[in-house]
Formats: sequence, structure tokens, C-alpha cells
Amino acid sequence: MARIIDKNTRLIDVDFSNLDMAVGRTLGNLLPDVVNPGGDGVSQLLNFVPPDFGLTPPVRYGLGSFIQYERLDLSFMTQNNEIMLPNEVSVQRTSPVPLGSNINGNNYDQIEEFIFILSRPLDNTFLANLTTTQYYDVLRDVGLDGSSGGYLGYNVSGKAGWPTQAQTIYAEKRMYSYNESLGATQRNGQLIADTVGSFEGSTGQGGPPVPVTAFTNQYNTLMGMPSLDSVTSWGSMGAITGPNLHCYRMVINRNQSFPTLPNTFTNETLAGTSTCSWPPVSIRFLCTDPNYSEGEYLTRLANAMNSIAEDGETANP
Repeated sequence: MARIIDKNTRLIDVDFSNLDMAVGRTLGNLLPDVVNPGGDGVSQLLNFVPPDFGLTPPVRYGLGSFIQYERLDLSFMTQNNEIMLPNEVSVQRTSPVPLGSNINGNNYDQIEEFIFILSRPLDNTFLANLTTTQYYDVLRDVGLDGSSGGYLGYNVSGKAGWPTQAQTIYAEKRMYSYNESLGATQRNGQLIADTVGSFEGSTGQGGPPVPVTAFTNQYNTLMGMPSLDSVTSWGSMGAITGPNLHCYRMVINRNQSFPTLPNTFTNETLAGTSTCSWPPVSIRFLCTDPNYSEGEYLTRLANAMNSIAEDGETANP
């Protein structure tokens, strides 16, 4: 929330709690069929991709993806006729990457994490009902002038239109990938071959070798936590006014969802599980009073809010 430092200084912080996403994929399937969210951050979930929503065959592409939402009430600023300009932003995490593991997963697709701090909401009613990452992909374009959500953008952002840079206080994207040199696979020799059954070993003391019972190793890749590839940020760091800030954390995760290329990935034929423990995130803005005149204040407030259409969609918690 917002803390008063002195007459002209505010510390505004947005917090997302930790969230665990456990995903399971049945033997031989290209797509996962089980997802279990957990952790304190479940209360902030606006949406996560469900395992099945009635289609035949069921569409489960992107299980493990989610959107968290937090609305920050700043109505006291409007009531006090205040406007605060962010001078510094600090993003703090307890871990630079999600913890967990990925067994027999899709190590081809990177994991994407977005943070959006907006002065006006997206269409939360629409976002809450998403059943696929198709619309998650559209949200990659939030927050810069000239970017577009394409033909799907209208639904995601509602009648108010696509958020502009002026309405994006801060946005951040992080990309993660699995590094096989840090994992255990059959290819790098840390895991035994797929099928083992040969005359190996010995009874000891020069005795004859004894047969090893043949069995199939159920693990092709054992990956730990992913590595952080890149971080980029954008936005206006524009003036913060009331009544609300609308804050989103979106993750696109396909580490158990294989592209529709049958007989291409070795891990397809094996059962897979993955767990990503997403750490808590705190975004803090140190803000000062820019001492705008009344006209400048009204102009800034209008620029932040003027694309909300009359009777347009609002952000429900």
C-alpha cells in the first residue's frame, strides 16, 4: 500500500505472494492433464489455465500458466487532491528464478513472466474466464504506444482500448529456460540408458558375470530450477493518482506442453511432472510531489484516466 514518509514523499508498494503450480502429464500425452495451484498467492489468482473445459479432445496447452491480480486503493490521493511522481522503482524477490523441478518436460519453450502496474484496469471479467494461453500471448504487448493486441485486444482490454505508455507506470518481463548442462539427462550420461538389461557385474572374486534384470528407466530428463535468461522493463514512470493502481503478474509456462509435432520429442512417450514455486515479488515506488499547478494536475489525471469509456468494463477483484 502507500506509506507517508513526509509531507511530499510517499512509498507505494505492490506485493504478489508466492504461488506453487504443480502440473502432471499422463504417459504418452503431448499435453498435461493435471494442475494444482497452492501457496499464499492463490488468493490473488485472477486466472489459471484449467486442465479440461469440455472440449473433445480436451485442450490443456499451457497448464501451469496463470495471472495474479492486485488492486491498490489510492483513493485518498484523489480525496486529498494529491499527485505523486515516481522517482525510483525497486523490485525485490526472495529468488531470482522459480524453484522446483521439471521431469520429462518440454525444455524447448522458454518461460515468460510479466509484471504490469497500470493506472487503469484491463477487462478482468474477461481475463478471469480464459481457458487457454491464446489470450495470454496477446498480453505480451501491453504498455507501449504503437503496440497492439491485434484482433483479440478488444476483449482483453475492454471498451477502454489498449493501455498506453502513459497508463503503464511500470512493466517488466523476465525469461527463463532450462539448461541441460545443469540437469540430468540420458544424453549427458547422468541418467542410465532408456532400457537396461545385459550381462554386467560379477559375483566378485573373479566369479562369472550375472545377468541384470531388464527394466525401462522412466526418466529421460531431470531438470531442477530454470535459469534466468533476460530482464527487460518499460513504462512511463508517470504520475500516480487515485483512485487505484491495477497490478498484474502473468506467467506463460509450457514446460509440460509439447507442440503438435507427434513423434518429435523423446519426452512425449514418458509421463511428466513439473513444479514451479514462484517467489513473492514486491514492487516499490518512491514518489515525491512534483508541485504541479492545478491545471497540470488535472491534465495528468485526465491523461491517466481518459480512455475509460462510459459504462466500460471495470476491474473486479
